[in-house]
Amino acid sequence: MSRIYDNRSLQTIPVLNQQWNGRWDPKSQWQTGNGVLLEGVLMGRSRHVITDSTNNKCRYYALHIKVNQAHKRKFDSKGVEIEPNFSETQKVNTGYLMSSYKTEAKGKTDKLQTSEVEAIVNKPALLELTAKHRPANCLTFWVEEKEMDKIELENEDVIRIKTQGDGPFLFSVAKLDLQSHTVGNYAGGEEVGATWTDKVFAAKDRDSPQQSTSQEGMGADEDEWDD
Repeated sequence: MSRIYDNRSLQTIPVLNQQWNGRWDPKSQWQTGNGVLLEGVLMGRSRHVITDSTNNKCRYYALHIKVNQAHKRKFDSKGVEIEPNFSETQKVNTGYLMSSYKTEAKGKTDKLQTSEVEAIVNKPALLELTAKHRPANCLTFWVEEKEMDKIELENEDVIRIKTQGDGPFLFSVAKLDLQSHTVGNYAGGEEVGATWTDKVFAAKDRDSPQQSTSQEGMGADEDEWDD
């Protein structure tokens, strides 16, 4: 399926030319650690051209996001991303044909409060560049300008992002279609349309657990994000 992309809304955002004292190297400075996965509302954007002391220029969009929900990104021993623990508890069927269930401990959740996300992604040196452009109650995330050519975003869009490490630089960003609760537009380091993230966020649209074929011990689906 093809689509016509109009980037005039991006072009109208003024460019801020900013000097950086030293070598600009986000990968080594701010991209270590596992990072975070979050969903939120885009409340504003700003454009930044960073020129470092070697005269290297890098172009970014800063996305100012009001966080709705967030979790730690999680990886296995081989470095493959796996599903975080979205809740400390889970519902387990105990009766025939879902007639009853009980709540069991599932382990420590990977859910993050907004204050915890802020502590992970906020870097003082970067905040000096973006703070005056950030709306109230938002966190700021950086994405390379070339990645924004691949996605249509407007203020108040609901988006899903992953950070590259424990900092504000994005690994991926996707626009969420609230009608179907699926990814409608995407840019970044991986395809996200049918990943476990869609399954988890879509759990909000399910009112009850799925039917189990056994009487006991089967995990029941639930809206773990709200626990």
